[in-house]
Amino acid sequence: MDLYHVRLDVLRTALLCMGSVVIFIGVAWAVLEALRVGFSPHVPRRMVDNMALGLEFFIGAGLLNLIINPTWTAVQVTALIIVVRKLVTISFNRLEQGSGEG
Repeated sequence: MDLYHVRLDVLRTALLCMGSVVIFIGVAWAVLEALRVGFSPHVPRRMVDNMALGLEFFIGAGLLNLIINPTWTAVQVTALIIVVRKLVTISFNRLEQGSGEG
């Protein structure tokens, strides 16, 4: 049973690392593009899209953390990640709607 928890912990850590890498590379790429061609409406859209994808990895890691360590703190952290992910999605949808009106 201990090997099971170790494997889940390794998977959780890998998900956190992948999410961090996706967010970092996505934001860095959008900033470099903004510096290269100038700021345009697609730059924040690209940032938000990459942040949303990275947060999906964080949600997976949070759910694995609930399996490994089922405490109220783990539940709160996972719920907070889901709320942040939802707020990022709402902001992405607002960017999409705002660009269509102009």
